Amino acid sequence: MKYRHLVVGIKEEQRDLFEAWSWEEGFMNLYFEELPDMTVTLHVILAEGEELPEFLTEVEFVDLGFSSEEDWYEKWRQTLRPFSLCGGITVVPMEEERPVESLSEIGLIPGMAFGTGLHESTRLAASLIKKVVRSGDRVLDVGCGTGILSVLAMKCGASEAIALDIDEHALEKTRETARINGVSVEVVKSDFLSALSEGESFDLIIANMIAELLERFAGDMKKFLRKSGSIVLSGIYREKIRSISKLIDEDFTIDDTEEDGDWKALLLKER
Repeated sequence: MKYRHLVVGIKEEQRDLFEAWSWEEGFMNLYFEELPDMTVTLHVILAEGEELPEFLTEVEFVDLGFSSEEDWYEKWRQTLRPFSLCGGITVVPMEEERPVESLSEIGLIPGMAFGTGLHESTRLAASLIKKVVRSGDRVLDVGCGTGILSVLAMKCGASEAIALDIDEHALEKTRETARINGVSVEVVKSDFLSALSEGESFDLIIANMIAELLERFAGDMKKFLRKSGSIVLSGIYREKIRSISKLIDEDFTIDDTEEDGDWKALLLKER
């Protein structure tokens, strides 16, 4: 079968939106390529006669014509290069499962429509997690995505990680990432914090998602945080930092921050 190959340059901050929309629409035939100049190219592959999903109809693509399945799969495969996630930790993208036992490496099968950890918000969250996680910590990862942050916490010494997400694809991807890396992560379907039982508590709570979603449950995190525990919030765009700060100011102090371009991550401690 022949496939139509469409491309367009996008802003880095648009990448999360396209990934989210692709899951909502069940459209998997897209992937992202980071170029040396730090720009991002969105690639979309359509089967012959297939129409663009609604969320892509207003995008002005460049049509590269038709190619075979093998051609575009090979182009995607060539984007799978190891990269640094945070101090001393390297992410190793792969095409199929194989064990990654090293504590300084995280193996991940990115898939066509999943982020691989290259997004600034993931790097920023990872940097704070590595600074703060302690041996024996119980960790909660809200909106786990690929599971990369849960796995990072476990490889940095946490004794337990609970990963929450409402999306079945994300839950299965997190299970897969945990298997590859030989760590145990409890994966639970949950709309934000709704699946947690009263009285549950954690040493570290992680939430890497856009501010509009963080705002929906940030006020409930305190009751699940252990004394002297920490919260890592990431995915906060520059224009939203003030609203998030106001939301958390009553219960938390900002103990540390990480920034990259227009993105910011916060390390919170209870007042």
